[in-house]
Parts: sequence; structure tokens; C-alpha cells
Amino acid sequence: MTPQEKVGQLFLVSFTGSDVSPLSPIFDLIVNQHVGGVVLSAANDNFVADNTAQQANSLITALQQAEASSSGIPATPTAPHEYIPLFIGVSQEGGGPPNDQILNGLTPIPSQMAIGATWDRGLAEQAGNVMGRELSALGFNLYLGLSLDVLTLPDPAVSLDMTTRVFGGDPYWVSEMGRAYLAGLHNGANGRMAVIAKHFPGRGGSDRPATQEIPTVRRSLDELKSIELAPFFAVTGNATSPEMTTDGLLVSHIRYQGFQGNIRATTRPISFDQQALSQVMALPPLAGWRQNGGLVVSD
Repeated sequence: MTPQEKVGQLFLVSFTGSDVSPLSPIFDLIVNQHVGGVVLSAANDNFVADNTAQQANSLITALQQAEASSSGIPATPTAPHEYIPLFIGVSQEGGGPPNDQILNGLTPIPSQMAIGATWDRGLAEQAGNVMGRELSALGFNLYLGLSLDVLTLPDPAVSLDMTTRVFGGDPYWVSEMGRAYLAGLHNGANGRMAVIAKHFPGRGGSDRPATQEIPTVRRSLDELKSIELAPFFAVTGNATSPEMTTDGLLVSHIRYQGFQGNIRATTRPISFDQQALSQVMALPPLAGWRQNGGLVVSD
């Protein structure tokens, strides 16, 4: 790849509507700017037809065809296109709107909190399996939806944006249910879908909803490791199988106070704070996972 193509591969983009014609902005981004992937959402009117599942499949096919055409090499029966397919991502979390993007044509999956309330790893894996199988069948290969936040402050005033999007408030059970759901996603998709866990390093103990302003988590490093970070350790360096290992982490846009040794020291939003993020990523369960190809993603 050229340097321009390598830079383009680092970007996941969104776009409005479903037009992927040669004159559309998304076609230009794919063919000429070589972006690495696309994230689809209902808010951007990517799914507006009555049968959103069927429309999603048609749209994904058109996007991948645009990427294939960018190779410039005609395909033949004996020599198909050689190109790097797009990542096609979606945040389909379960529980219906607003946390689901595709609202019909798929099996309804309960919210993570409803699954967590069962305390049943088998049910978590089964739900993930259905989700992975159906999304993969539509053409999605990037899942932005496994929340591993530990909801230690179940106060609607400070956790309004998390609501039922988490497995619960116990680090051990969030870890166990997260591992099981992750294994289901991978197995359901037959290994054809990358899963990005969020919101790293964990925002379950934040002091306000992220929709209001940038929140802060006040923890020492030891507290972070035993609470917020524990589920992320469980699906990275401490994972017990490849199926239970996440492919990437979505870095949160929140501040952390106290974990760098000074109880009064507050990081910048950690997605922008290279020093603080590097300190967290250097922890043993994460360092080895990162070295072996673990992705770090920011929205």
C-alpha cells in the first residue's frame, strides 16, 4: 500500500443516507481516500426502509463493491479482486431503540442488563451467538456494542446514558457475562466479525452522564484494576480462550482522577491523553494483548 492508503486504513467514517453511487461523498472516501471502514447507524438515515435488515445487506454489498472497484484490477472467474475489504461496523446492543440500529428483520435480543440479571453465562453466550450470526449474515464484520462498564453508581442522575446498556455492578460478573457474550459473538459469526469492547478504561463510576459534559472517574490505580479495568483484563491478557478475547477496545472520552499517584491529579479526556493512556496500556494484562495485535479505537 502507498502511504496515503495506509493512513486511510486508520479511519472509520460515517455518512448520511444510502447513496453509494460514484458521485456520492462516501464513494469518494472509499475509492479515492482509501478509508478503512464505515460505521452505519439509524441516526444517519442508513436504515430507513420497512425491512431494515434487507436494506442493510444491500447497502453493505454496495459499499464492499465500491471498495473492490478501487483496486483497479478487473475480476475474472479464475482471478478475483485482490483488495482489503472494508470494516462495516454497527452498534447493535440489544434491548431495542435507541441502542439498536436495525429495528426489524432480526431476532430481538434483550439488553445487557436483562441478560446480566439472569446470572447465567449460557444465556449470555446464546444471546451473543444469535447476534453474531445474524449481523455477520448481513455483512457486518465489526461489532461496536459489548459494554464492559461496571455500574458502581446506579444513580440515574449520573448514569443516565448507560441505563440498561451494562451487565451490572459487580466486576466479577460483568467479566464472566462479558466473556460469555463475546464468545457467542465470535462463534456465531464463525470468526468473521471483530468485536470492540467499550468504554475503556471503564466509565461505570463516572460522576455524570457523558451526554452532559466530560465526566470524571475518581479512583486510585488499585481501585481501577479491581473494578473498572477487571472486565477488560478478563477479555484481553487474562482471557481463557481466543473466542473470549476481544479484538479491540473503544477508548472513552472521560477524565480519570487519582490513578497516577496524586489524588488531585486529573487526566485530560483519556482518548486525548497519550501519557495516561500509555500508562494504562502498559499494565500486564493489556500490554501483551496489544503487542499481539489488539486494536485501540476512538470515536
